[in-house]
Amino acid sequence: MKQLLILCLWMTCAPTYAQIGNKGVPNIRNFSYEQYQAGAQNWAILQDAKGKMLFGNNYGLLEYNGKEWSLELQTSNRTVVRSIHRGKDNTIYLGAQNEFGYVKTNDAGQQQYISLLPKIPEKHRQFSDVWSILETSSGIFFHTNELTFLYQSDSVKVLETPSIGSCSKVGDSILVQDQAYNIHVLKQDGLHKLFDRQQVRYYVLKIYDDHQGGLYFVTQKYGILKYSHGQFHHDKRITNSFFENNKVQSLQKLRNDYLAIGSVGAGLLILNKNFTPVQWLNKSNGLQSNTILAIGTDQLGNLWLATETGIDYVEITTPLYKIADQYNLEGTVSSILKSDDMLYVGTNTGVFYSKWKQDENPLHPTLNFQQVKGLSGQAWNLYKIENSIYVCHHEGLFKIEGDSISQQLSYSSGVWNLRKLKGNIFLQGGYDGIHLYKLLDGELQYLWKIKDFDETSRVIELDNKGNIWMAHGYKGIYKLQISEDLQSFSDIQLYTKKEGFPSGLFINLFKVNNQILFGTEYGTYQYDDNTDSMVISPLYSRILGNQHHIRLLKENNGDIWFVKGQDMHDDLGIIEFYDNEKFEVLRSPLQHLRGKFNPGFENITILDEKTALFGTKNGIIHFDRSANRNYALPFNAHLTDIRYMGSDSVLYGQTVHSSLSPIKSEIGHIELPYTKNSLTFSFASSFYEGPKNTFYSCYLEGFDKQWHHWDTGQSKSYTNLPAGDYTFHVKAKNIYGTESKEDIYTFSILSPWYLTTSALVVYGLFCLIGITLLLKLYKAKIEQAKQREWTIQMEMMRQNKRRYNEEKLITEQELIRLRNEKLEAEVSISHSKMEVLKTEMAASIMMITQKNNMLIKVRDDLGKLVKKVNEQNKNPIEKVIRTINRDINSEQDWEQFKIHFDKVHENFLERLKKEYPDLTPKDLQLAAYLRLNLSSKEIASMMNITIRSIEGCRYRLRKHLNLNSNTNLNEFILKF
Repeated sequence: MKQLLILCLWMTCAPTYAQIGNKGVPNIRNFSYEQYQAGAQNWAILQDAKGKMLFGNNYGLLEYNGKEWSLELQTSNRTVVRSIHRGKDNTIYLGAQNEFGYVKTNDAGQQQYISLLPKIPEKHRQFSDVWSILETSSGIFFHTNELTFLYQSDSVKVLETPSIGSCSKVGDSILVQDQAYNIHVLKQDGLHKLFDRQQVRYYVLKIYDDHQGGLYFVTQKYGILKYSHGQFHHDKRITNSFFENNKVQSLQKLRNDYLAIGSVGAGLLILNKNFTPVQWLNKSNGLQSNTILAIGTDQLGNLWLATETGIDYVEITTPLYKIADQYNLEGTVSSILKSDDMLYVGTNTGVFYSKWKQDENPLHPTLNFQQVKGLSGQAWNLYKIENSIYVCHHEGLFKIEGDSISQQLSYSSGVWNLRKLKGNIFLQGGYDGIHLYKLLDGELQYLWKIKDFDETSRVIELDNKGNIWMAHGYKGIYKLQISEDLQSFSDIQLYTKKEGFPSGLFINLFKVNNQILFGTEYGTYQYDDNTDSMVISPLYSRILGNQHHIRLLKENNGDIWFVKGQDMHDDLGIIEFYDNEKFEVLRSPLQHLRGKFNPGFENITILDEKTALFGTKNGIIHFDRSANRNYALPFNAHLTDIRYMGSDSVLYGQTVHSSLSPIKSEIGHIELPYTKNSLTFSFASSFYEGPKNTFYSCYLEGFDKQWHHWDTGQSKSYTNLPAGDYTFHVKAKNIYGTESKEDIYTFSILSPWYLTTSALVVYGLFCLIGITLLLKLYKAKIEQAKQREWTIQMEMMRQNKRRYNEEKLITEQELIRLRNEKLEAEVSISHSKMEVLKTEMAASIMMITQKNNMLIKVRDDLGKLVKKVNEQNKNPIEKVIRTINRDINSEQDWEQFKIHFDKVHENFLERLKKEYPDLTPKDLQLAAYLRLNLSSKEIASMMNITIRSIEGCRYRLRKHLNLNSNTNLNEFILKF
């Protein structure tokens, strides 16, 4: 009993987790063997350290990474994997037929099976299936029906344990039962009996502690036997029809001391900590098979079931349970009503009813719907008025009792709803307007239709002032005031976009905390009585925003339940108010209801503080609010593989080759050649609830500038990455908005061969040679350029000189032309002046000549006269003759002549005198007259001499000019 005392001292109270509901079926996902492409049967289930689910399959180790299934590896003899264990160091151990070992994993995601068979002595290498792997502080125990193998410190010890039927780990001890029903404690040295067969009596599958110092023995056919206070309590054996009528195949202890029991042919039964059945799952309500070969759980506590034909995933920790065709409830639910212990449901196919008990036993269910007879077709709303149940139906207003119609109150057209107007008067919103009813003796009686208003009235609410508000889906909101006689409406107002709404379409009407609110496509609005218009609600705008369609607001005990957004992208939650307008919005786990509501006919029925029912497109969803689950539990995102684009080569992840061949223990830092710089990263997460609403974001450090936007894609490709160091990061965000831990992968892309060190050295040498050649070439080109430049400059100089000379010549010619023009002008002027001078000179000569001729004639006449007169008169005449001679030889005439002569002949006399200084005044006078080409007679007259004397004067002039006899005097004078 010492072993039992130690065992009991270890037992402590178990932690408390969320309860599992007993009405409705949790969400179940089925994976057939066609999907995972392996054997139909699986014998063991486990979650590894990264969150991947592992299954012991007929063909080997099957893995589900959250994205895809793969048969990861096989044991050495390729037999069925019967058992899986995750060691304390996260190593995965496998047990198979005549084989066991472990899985070696390196940092490249490659896995290889390592057999421990070589460590077993040769004589013990033949054994049957390893059905169980358990670990204690002593090591890891591999159990077969004949032998137990203890693996410790890389060695295997063989323990002979004949006829072992079942194994259980309790605390740090392993309890086994032999075929004689004796219970033993298994230690390193063998078996130590704890209970004998008389105490136990039954074949035990598993032994669990009760956290109170006692034990529970789960038997295969006789229920659960309790051991406490040192004795077995056979008289208090826990059993039920499930144990009595079926064979138990598998067991799994769940959180909060719940127990999952898998059977052969009867499905799965879940018991709570009091061993009361709360769920019975089978093929009729979602499983693929009624035979459960193995049961496993993940880190969230949800179930994974290995059935005969596949694998099923059961979300038992999500407090949402479906009530639909498995309970004989069919159709889209538009209304729900609970009356006493009955639940009525209005659908598009009719009205259904069932018992609704607080404690539902799935083995003896009372939740089973039946349809109300004679009432098929669309039922819009259900009401309980006094003690009667009324149905607002497509064909009118009906009263039901029991399982059938008791009365039809309206025949004219379809009926949407009922609302109490005042006292015992009720309004009915119908397809054709609004009708009145009166409550008499506990029953409604039809009065009349209100006149002059024929609009379909699907939603009606009344405010505190007696106004009737009605929502029309396509026109807007009506505010109606009924007349005193209740026959008509005294005032009808329609509120659309003109009155403040963003539009007149799809406006919903709610009454929350006695306030009328309107749900539009752009937020929540309310009525402003002062301006008679619609304004945005400050409170709900702050909570729900103004960018989404407000489809439902429902009040319950101060909480506001809401549905907003478009179908398939709904946002659902509960607004919990505290301290006036302070609030908290709770959305988990209602995100699972996205896309399940019928738009425009959303229905939430709150039965009590723990229970809410949602009318969906297919049945009811039962929400158990008492479940206290942590929706922010951490989970992992992980890389599934990394592949080179354009090929099937794998950089990271498992391949067929790596599972068969030895792998390196450590890969180290990955360096990729530049030719493999295009990669595809695939990833998944270990969160298996709502996979379609799991989003991923990734970031390639060294390339991306920031994280990519969240999306549901599970791969990311990069092409033509440049050389450098990179770290790929990936994270996930689940349906509850919780982000996972990151998974990272670091690698480098090497420079292309033409950028390696050796290539760069060669490039450097080539560069040096090239630079040298270039320098020489450059210098040569410089010299050529200089020479070319010098040649060009010389040519330019020649051209410039030629142009200069040409321009100079042109300039000179222009100057000459100008000078000539000037000269011509001057000559012209000179000629003019000369002509004038010549004219003056000629006039002067003529005047002198005429004067002299006249004086000579007078003198000659006087000379003749003097000879004839007496002496007395002779003297006066001779005096006159002398005066005349003086006048003829007058110097004044010569000087006057000389002035005109020099002007005409350019200082001829001065030049002649300068050249021939011996010339006398008479010589100069004769030369001047000869220059004028005067005749000898004219010269004689001018000089007052005789013609004969002229010849003497000419002779003397020739002599003074040193002229020989051959020189013509006149020509010399003219040319000088």
